[in-house]
Amino acid sequence: MLFVCYVTIDPDARDESLARFMENGVVEPSGVKLLGAWISLTQQETWSIFESDSAEAIMALFEPWTDLNVHQIAPVMDFDSLKKFLESKG
Repeated sequence: MLFVCYVTIDPDARDESLARFMENGVVEPSGVKLLGAWISLTQQETWSIFESDSAEAIMALFEPWTDLNVHQIAPVMDFDSLKKFLESKG
């Protein structure tokens, strides 16, 4: 299943977030494949797309950051999958 995550970084936590990223990067736990990640030029927002079939793996990916950032995660599908779904409804 595909997920998109939008993260907001509190300005007071930005430097700590960037320092943690430089030290550890983004560690992909078993069961999660990070497909892409981007940060805004203000360094206060990020977007990522990842694939996983495990709620626990998703939690393991983001839990180390929840003391600094707010995460909004949503399951998504590509347009080809949407088209197949709509066609199957008849």
